[in-house]
Amino acid sequence: MFEWIKRRLNKICSPALDWVQIEVTTYCNGSCIYCPHTIMRHSWAQKHMPMELFCTLVPFLEYTDLVYLQGWGEPLLNDHLFDMLRICKNQGKRTGFTTNGMLLNEDMSRRLIDLDLDIIGISLAGTSAKTHDRIRKGTHFSKIISQVETLCKIKAEKNASRPNVHLAYLMIKSNFHELEEIISLAKRVEAKQVVASNLSLIVDPKLSAEAIFNDTVHTDYYREILDEIRDKAAREDIIFDYHGPGLDHASLRCRENVRRACVINVEGEVTPCVLTNPVLSSYYIFNGDSLPLTGMSFGNLWNESLTQIWNKEDYTRFRALFDPEIKREPEQIRSEMPQRCLKCYKRLGV
Repeated sequence: MFEWIKRRLNKICSPALDWVQIEVTTYCNGSCIYCPHTIMRHSWAQKHMPMELFCTLVPFLEYTDLVYLQGWGEPLLNDHLFDMLRICKNQGKRTGFTTNGMLLNEDMSRRLIDLDLDIIGISLAGTSAKTHDRIRKGTHFSKIISQVETLCKIKAEKNASRPNVHLAYLMIKSNFHELEEIISLAKRVEAKQVVASNLSLIVDPKLSAEAIFNDTVHTDYYREILDEIRDKAAREDIIFDYHGPGLDHASLRCRENVRRACVINVEGEVTPCVLTNPVLSSYYIFNGDSLPLTGMSFGNLWNESLTQIWNKEDYTRFRALFDPEIKREPEQIRSEMPQRCLKCYKRLGV
């Protein structure tokens, strides 16, 4: 009887989420120059999420719109990824993940299409091999694009509409000039959406100068180009999503949708976003200062259900900090906000 009541309460109080992001692995076959996985490689904990842990989540997916199997690693390295995707699809959930594309061979593509995967994001840091391969070391632009084109051909053969291809472009000073070609590339690989993101987590001081939001002399130039690309994308019926390039120091909002989404890391920790993932433990750079890169967890799925964790008093109080309906003075919000959020570039709009 107790277990039945517990299951009923979990169902009734289960959070209605726009998405849940699940980190299926922290292993990666790339060595991107800006990534914590590369910079912290000597202390990095490499793990795959076990199926036993993943399966504890299944009862709580019912009220989730999208399950995104992504964290600080390459999802295709987890041998259980296809089983995880199949479970999500059997639950009627939209599913997706982002990959560096190196393992996306023909067999992988056929399996993903047969699984009816909804979204596959392709990470890029340039629209040429010279630029991309320099930044995303260990990955090869020409191979990635060729394999995505093969994915598109197989979709056509099977008369399949999914997975939708999304391009995820990390924009920094030294590759920004190539962003102007991203819509042409998107058309080539039949991408429905392009997301241009900033270097919002800087763990190597030498990379601070690469963040376009730190290049305040050229803010207008960056904004003009981004607006032009947005307009070009609209004419091609492609979504171009970007933020920045300037910082909004008065912002009290978070782009990570912490009120209606969460991240579950490879060890089962429930955290608001990937930047508060406890697998990150070192230092990061914010406004020229070196600060501890500490994680934030509201509970672990090995010990509690997602419903129990979501409804905890401290987690509820945390989400309320970002609720626009709750009227409070900005200084009061800042005084209550965790330092990891207060001193985060994403809170400042990038």
